[in-house]
Amino acid sequence: MTAQTAPVIPADDLGEAVGKIAAFAALSLHESYPRLDLDELIETFTRPSATGFLARRFTAGLAQGKTPGEAAGDAGAALIRKWADARLAARAELDARGLVG
Repeated sequence: MTAQTAPVIPADDLGEAVGKIAAFAALSLHESYPRLDLDELIETFTRPSATGFLARRFTAGLAQGKTPGEAAGDAGAALIRKWADARLAARAELDARGLVG
């Protein structure tokens, strides 16, 4: 089996793609759960750790032969899953400490 390499994407194009993925992920989550503040979601999804995650997932998807739309969708969905897992873990920790009523 041969190793696949990530495609070369100009930085501006990658930045635009990552920004769009983050925005669509935030909008999608907000539409599903309107009580979540859209501005806070956008802030969270555009932090360096999130944009780095999105860039890696997006380029990995392209390297696997996915279309840009498929790679973007997979990256956005993965970001939402990671965000949800982190929120659940934080909630469980607060519950374990008796800080949530």
